[in-house]
Amino acid sequence: MISTVSVRNKKPHTNSIILSSPFLLLLSSYLCIVVRMENKDAATNENVGSGAVEEKIQEESVDEAYFFHPLEVSESEQTSGLEELEKNKANFEQKLQELLRSISEETLQLSEFLMEEDRLIRELCDSLKQILKKLKVSFYIPPREIPIKGKVKKVILNDECHLILVYEKGDVHSAFLAEYSPEIVLATLLVIMPELAEALTLYRKRISTRVNLFGRIKKELKNVVKAIVGSKEAIETEKEPTDAVKATLNSENHPT
Repeated sequence: MISTVSVRNKKPHTNSIILSSPFLLLLSSYLCIVVRMENKDAATNENVGSGAVEEKIQEESVDEAYFFHPLEVSESEQTSGLEELEKNKANFEQKLQELLRSISEETLQLSEFLMEEDRLIRELCDSLKQILKKLKVSFYIPPREIPIKGKVKKVILNDECHLILVYEKGDVHSAFLAEYSPEIVLATLLVIMPELAEALTLYRKRISTRVNLFGRIKKELKNVVKAIVGSKEAIETEKEPTDAVKATLNSENHPT
């Protein structure tokens, strides 16, 4: 028996060598670790899947509760809500009526002002035409002072009260001043009024010079009359009423 055991120990089977080697222990340990990891991953996936399903179910429940469950309102709340709605409607209608009334009044006043503005512009331009024609003056107006669209090179107001626009391309537009917009009329008047006042002053000085000259000539002629006709007729001539020219001279010589 002893010899037999020793012979078997000298020639062991290959399987018995593998089972008794440390390699099997290492392999078994590795397999155990792999199995444990797979079990852990499976458990985690089951938990995640169940959590996602529960979350989805909760979202569907919230959506269903939001969309398909109407809000229950009592009769008292419905009544108060209707009363509030009627009150708001009445306030809105009242404010709307006041607004429409205000618009109507403003429209009426606007229409009156527009008509009055048109009438005043027409009369003003007619008077200005007579003055300019009498003074025989025209005015050159800086184009930047007139609110006109387009590139205007020259603006002239002639003695016929026609506003002439000369464009850079050579086009010319002429019309009575009253036919332009009120903004253009006003801008034109603001520019020419100082120059018009100066023109009137010069015109008055020319008239005053002529009146003084006529007065001196008349005085000398009266002296000639006295010398030729006699003093009696000269006295009668002195008793004649003072004419308009003499009154003008007196007013200039004795200003108040």
